[in-house]
Amino acid sequence: MNNRIKKFIKIFGKVQGVGYRFWLQAFATRYGVFGWVRNNINGEVEALLIGDEEIIINLIEQCYMGPPSSAVEKILVSDIDDDYDAKSFEILTDN
Repeated sequence: MNNRIKKFIKIFGKVQGVGYRFWLQAFATRYGVFGWVRNNINGEVEALLIGDEEIIINLIEQCYMGPPSSAVEKILVSDIDDDYDAKSFEILTDN
């Protein structure tokens, strides 16, 4: 039985201008994770991840690696308890 969860993550470091959002979208899509990813004005990448708990935990661990030209310093993870639902994983306009 799947345990569907929602997590909001904020990724710090050299994560903009290195293909991080496209990398995360490809990884999420491959593993059936829904949600979105975007750059923010402070230089971080933010994402909402919706999916099976085990897969989301693994994806967050993979986010520390990121694409080859990125350098992740830290990731903040928050639980999300809202009605937002998605059927795909999108790259949103920068915030």
